[in-house]
Amino acid sequence: MDPRLFEAIAGNDKNGFINLVQENDNFLEQRTVSSRSTVLHLASRFGHIELVMEILKLHPMVGAEDIKLETPLHEACRQGHTEILKLLLETNPWAAVKLNADNRSAFFIACCHGHFDLVKLLSNQSWLPGLEDERFVPTCLHVATSRGHTGVVRELLNVLPHFVWKVDGNGYSPLHHFCNSRHLEITRMLLKLSADLALQFSNTGYMPLHLAAMNGNTLIFEEFEQMAPISFHHLTRQGDTHYGAFMWLVSAFHNTDFFHRPDQYGNTLASCSL
Repeated sequence: MDPRLFEAIAGNDKNGFINLVQENDNFLEQRTVSSRSTVLHLASRFGHIELVMEILKLHPMVGAEDIKLETPLHEACRQGHTEILKLLLETNPWAAVKLNADNRSAFFIACCHGHFDLVKLLSNQSWLPGLEDERFVPTCLHVATSRGHTGVVRELLNVLPHFVWKVDGNGYSPLHHFCNSRHLEITRMLLKLSADLALQFSNTGYMPLHLAAMNGNTLIFEEFEQMAPISFHHLTRQGDTHYGAFMWLVSAFHNTDFFHRPDQYGNTLASCSL
């Protein structure tokens, strides 16, 4: 890409951009060397809405892919540019179903980064309910849950409530992922849909509560006690209980200070077991 063109886009110099295009309309086809980004990719990334509008008017290449197979919609969703996403969707809504080289959609990117307004905008698209490929929407719910994006999780559950039962490649449901974190409000939302979610096994034979016990997430126990008390009576597929896992740790580390090392919240395994 001509350095003058890149500088005009990065600096939001609309007049400079127009002058360059009038000088040579092939500038609209230029791409960066390393990432193969188009002018629309760059304008969407930098959040320059007037430049995006001008580019869409001259050369609406919304579905163009860079070296990672990402479209300008991926860029807008990564950076959280809601108004630019609206313009791109108005021009070509079907570009939003494209997946990048990692099989991630623009919708996944928005969920991953917790951009609630963008998730809400995309969740209202007519094509979303049909996208039930496990590489796509279910993974969005998994990642939003594990990262604690409460608003995004709530929106996904409103639009696609049955996706709480989807599992990833490890057999983990969104509740399994949550039990590796400390976002209690998300636990309430998931268990409120169905207490039976607490009884799902992962591929390794663990229920969500087993993961919570293994990770020392004691605050989660109160939520399970109130909303899914039966889960405390279930074994892993290997026949272990939460108590059994703790006793194994006792036997393995009884000669060390392992049980008295505080976590970031000041809790120790010894205090959590009392």
